[in-house]
Amino acid sequence: MPSQFKLPIIDVSPFTTDSSDSNSQTAKLEVARQIHDACRNVGFFYLIGHNVPQEIIDKTLKLGYEFFHLPEEEKINYSITKQDNARGYQRLGEGVTKYQRDWNEALDFYKPVPRTHPLALKKLPIGGENQWPENPSELRAVFSEYKDYMLKLGAQVMNAIALSLGLEENFFDKFLDDCFWVMRISGYPDLRNAVGIDRVGVSLGEHTDYGLLTFLNQDDTKGALQVQTADGDWINADPLPGAFVVNICDMLNIWTNNLYKSTLHRVIHKGDRYRVTVPFFYEPNYNARIEPLEACLKIDPVKHHEPVVFGEHLLNKVSGNFEITESY
Repeated sequence: MPSQFKLPIIDVSPFTTDSSDSNSQTAKLEVARQIHDACRNVGFFYLIGHNVPQEIIDKTLKLGYEFFHLPEEEKINYSITKQDNARGYQRLGEGVTKYQRDWNEALDFYKPVPRTHPLALKKLPIGGENQWPENPSELRAVFSEYKDYMLKLGAQVMNAIALSLGLEENFFDKFLDDCFWVMRISGYPDLRNAVGIDRVGVSLGEHTDYGLLTFLNQDDTKGALQVQTADGDWINADPLPGAFVVNICDMLNIWTNNLYKSTLHRVIHKGDRYRVTVPFFYEPNYNARIEPLEACLKIDPVKHHEPVVFGEHLLNKVSGNFEITESY
């Protein structure tokens, strides 16, 4: 059973409000210290003071619920198989983790790429166009607005992370000015209904996220999202009203040379309610070259990672994410 240990709660408002006085800078450094501790110790934290309106946070969850409760024949019109095997709708069991089917369904959107982009020219996964459902009718407009809020928030949190590492606040800007964002709507029916279906693991198998930062907007379902501690225990990351759950991903793990943890997490949803989440993945530029920072090599001179190009890393991961089948 998961431990009842609570994730740290960090108020990021010094970075999301406009102020240039000395008190503001002191407050920013205190937030940076808290982030440093959270990233070193567990790699997850609750984020408040983010300035994303609660109304739009709630709307994304409501619209996600409405989409997933459409007839299957309508949802499948937006299947990832009709575009680029990445953007669009994934049926229950099409997502896989460690060769086990994940018992969730999802709808994925990525930063648009021009037709001249290598992904589009080579017809690779992620190289197509986003598939925006016509029903619910508000979905595209609401999620497009939500994406803009999250891009701003992601940049602000990365400013805080720069300070947490002893860097200039704008250090990461050059790696993030064309952020290759990913936005997902995930739906989780009761895992107990999957009994007897071939190779179903859990709702979402244990994994680390392969980008930079994940901002999770989740409904009020408790006991589903679980995070692994350094001791190997699993703790609940239950919803906290008004807060995002934020976790460190693989690219920040590389940048910090393992100082900041990319932490294993999973979803096991056994409950009568249908669970909906909206994770937003704030990512580096597609062509960003990620390697351990000099500031982090001063702490540990052993270089634990070789350089990677984020887009190549992303493509490699996405290419193995799905197992498309007609039936179970």
